[in-house]
Amino acid sequence: MNLPMKYNMKTIVTFGFLIFVFLLLMNESGFADDEMVVEFTNLIAYRDGVVHVRHAIRVNEIDPAMTLTLFSSSIDNVIILDENQSVLDYSRDGLNLTIFTLGTKTVSLEYDTSSLTNKEAEVWTLIIDNPYDSTIYLPEEATIVYLSESPNAIDTKDNKMTLSLSPGYWELSYILPLVPSDESTDNGEDSSVIPIEYIIAIVIAIVVFLIFTLILIRRRGPKVEKIFKAHPQLRQEEKDVILFLAENNGKVFEAEIRERFPDLPRTTLWRLVRRLEKLEIVKIRKIGLGNRVELKK
Repeated sequence: MNLPMKYNMKTIVTFGFLIFVFLLLMNESGFADDEMVVEFTNLIAYRDGVVHVRHAIRVNEIDPAMTLTLFSSSIDNVIILDENQSVLDYSRDGLNLTIFTLGTKTVSLEYDTSSLTNKEAEVWTLIIDNPYDSTIYLPEEATIVYLSESPNAIDTKDNKMTLSLSPGYWELSYILPLVPSDESTDNGEDSSVIPIEYIIAIVIAIVVFLIFTLILIRRRGPKVEKIFKAHPQLRQEEKDVILFLAENNGKVFEAEIRERFPDLPRTTLWRLVRRLEKLEIVKIRKIGLGNRVELKK
């Protein structure tokens, strides 16, 4: 028996409305959060032409991976960390960097590149095809001599000029002040001549430092000496970190190492600790939200 036409139309309209609501909810709850968000991009230019790039990215933790466009296909010292400072895996194809982000909410990406700058005479030129809203930090006391476009903003902080750039092609030229050389004093004497009293004081200070260092090494016991003998290729900063570990019963957090050696960049210390781990001198344990570095017994 056929159902009445009125009943069929009511069923069809109701069913269609439910499908529409379902699709709308799917769109709002899923698709809106699928895309990654680059929260900020910084490019720090150094006097030697190297540019250090930093990205802070917000991602959907249910996505297995995200792909980001690099400023250059020639990069070094890549460091990719999540919100817990854990290292993330990645793959690279030309300018495309794919980061495996499943379970991750935020990504911190840093790398160095020398291919964005070139120098002619005394003029440095930085050229970028900028896919993001970015901030460029020029070297200290740099003077801009050419800009291809007007930036969104220009500011100066600690003798360093910063420029806020919108996405697009940018060409920026600047010059740097010359490093002052030693000159003779006004009375005609050569300022490079060091008084004999200073030389004696320096020699005494060096001797005292060496004696103190030897005593300190002996106090660390035979373990530190054994490490140094077994790994003669260790650099001085690596030896300093090992001594610092020995002073603290062989266990310190990475944050304590960064605090003890503030002159070393964070990325340098990160790579240093990983080298020691690779040499099987230390092991790294995850304690809460931090990493603890321990001398191996």
